[in-house]
Amino acid sequence: MRAPDGREFWNGGEYHEIILHEKIVYSMHFADAKGNKVEPAYYGIEHEAIDDAHDVITFEDLGDGQTKLTLIGNESMESAKNSGEVEGWNQILDKFAAVIAGLRN
Repeated sequence: MRAPDGREFWNGGEYHEIILHEKIVYSMHFADAKGNKVEPAYYGIEHEAIDDAHDVITFEDLGDGQTKLTLIGNESMESAKNSGEVEGWNQILDKFAAVIAGLRN
């Protein structure tokens, strides 16, 4: 992820459950550029991570080639906005949309 000030942040994670077209359950952690797990303080972040906390993404087919994605995380929306999580997810989804657009061509 890239912060507004240009700093780069890396993450790692593990998938715990995948149900095709329905749900993904995963956990994430901060990492260095080589993928090694690091504490949030490595990036100067005061963050109380919940060890082994799982986030859930669900997908709902809305028809006409549209899908509703819902993220059920472990932080309040206010905390997610303040920590940059919302911005990070928007970056992930923008990159994902670019990949999908490339597949269509």
